[in-house]
Amino acid sequence: MLNSITSHPLFPWIAAVASGILLFLGYAGFDQFYLEWIFLVPLFWALRDARPGRAFLIGWVAGIVGHGGGFYWVIDMFKQFAGAPLPFALVGLALLAAANGIVVAAWAWGIRVIAARGWQVIWVAPVVWTAMEKFWPEVFPNYLGASQYRLSHLTQIADFAGILGVSFLVVYINATLYWVTACWFEDRRLPWRALSALALSLLFVLGYGEVRLKEVARQVATAQTLKVGLVQTNRGAADLHIDSDTVLQEHREMSRTLVEKQRPDLVVWPEGVPVSLSFREGVLPIAALGDLGTPLLFGACLRVAGGICNSAFLVDASGRILGSYDKTVLVPFGEYIPFGDTFPSLYSWSPYSSRFWRGQSEEPLRLGNRVLSLSICYEDIFPLHIRKLMAGGKERRVPEAMFNLTNDSWYGNSTEPVQHLALASFRSIENRRSLVRVTNTGISAFVDPAGRIVKSTGIWTKEVLVDKIPLLQGGGTPYSVAGDWIGWLCALLTASAITSAYVSMRRQREAEKG
Repeated sequence: MLNSITSHPLFPWIAAVASGILLFLGYAGFDQFYLEWIFLVPLFWALRDARPGRAFLIGWVAGIVGHGGGFYWVIDMFKQFAGAPLPFALVGLALLAAANGIVVAAWAWGIRVIAARGWQVIWVAPVVWTAMEKFWPEVFPNYLGASQYRLSHLTQIADFAGILGVSFLVVYINATLYWVTACWFEDRRLPWRALSALALSLLFVLGYGEVRLKEVARQVATAQTLKVGLVQTNRGAADLHIDSDTVLQEHREMSRTLVEKQRPDLVVWPEGVPVSLSFREGVLPIAALGDLGTPLLFGACLRVAGGICNSAFLVDASGRILGSYDKTVLVPFGEYIPFGDTFPSLYSWSPYSSRFWRGQSEEPLRLGNRVLSLSICYEDIFPLHIRKLMAGGKERRVPEAMFNLTNDSWYGNSTEPVQHLALASFRSIENRRSLVRVTNTGISAFVDPAGRIVKSTGIWTKEVLVDKIPLLQGGGTPYSVAGDWIGWLCALLTASAITSAYVSMRRQREAEKG
């Protein structure tokens, strides 16, 4: 019965589509995380005995479906950011899904090349997947491990293996479950060694998670705290351009009420607040920020010689500028157009695209004797960028907490804010610091050093959020020291295995000719 199904000409393509659907349904936003443990099983069956070229195409179908369904909100991004009509926005989604889908395509090709030489797919699959996640360039990185963001015991391995380590684990679970079903249907036997290895691996991961969660709890219990208030006005990108004065006034009024009732040590506004500055030092007029009498961290446009930076400023209770940060990782087609400096006419084709300059500084900001790391927008989904910021700059003083100012209104009422928050939460585990995120329209949140979302706002809601965050000190984690070592190791193993496979095939062909 099974052979008649799997041998049907349409089976590989149906299985690929099924894997793609399971991929995006199991991801953050749709939040059916358990589906991510089995999403590759149909694809494994589809790839059985497939030649590498055909495997690539089958995997690409799965990747396109998975990323097309998971990134549907890109349509709104193209419409809002670039002013693209719906047909062009749909083309943009298709191109993005096709580009990101190559991760699955190349993975399918790689496992067929390597496994054909006798290597067991249980170990080949997670190694090749992790290598692809590490090195395939993506506009919006969407690490598979982020799907498990609610499972705190499972995700704590990110403090030494990063989010890539969690992705490795997820694919390893998929590969083992496939191997178990294949052995059962073909030989009516269970591969006990493979099942035992998976069980022991999961026991180690869960045990490590328990130990690290208890250790983090002890550190948090004795740490000094900073009371932070977040202001979410529920004003989207369009409001910022149409009625900027009203938007700024709402930030002032909500902040004044927040300060009167909650007495925070720091008030934080999101990215995209309609404040424009042309200097980094000095004192801002108290009235401009609402006369809060409380330190304020806020997003602003900084006009410098030759261009504009997407920046953030920290001011004290008197309005004196304590420090600033310029965004480094810019959004293509939103904050710049690729090759736009070489071909300036490209900006005339996309009149809604901005032309920001990249920041250069990796220095943390200082609030009194407190050291804070700052990122803007989707910079918090790039592990290595946050790792650089958390190195402490020239003085190597490791920040005690992380802050991120974001504007997710470009993506409409979609799953993107959840995906963004899920990806960002892993920076807390990797660096063992609290993460404070404030957005215009949600989700604003406090994330503890174990990656758990402690408090959060809704999406497209007007509200404030207050919490005391622990200010942890001391050295970094194994991940902060070694970075994506698991990605480099898997890439080395993958390249070596593929090279060995092709050398072996070449020798075999030469022997047959001889």
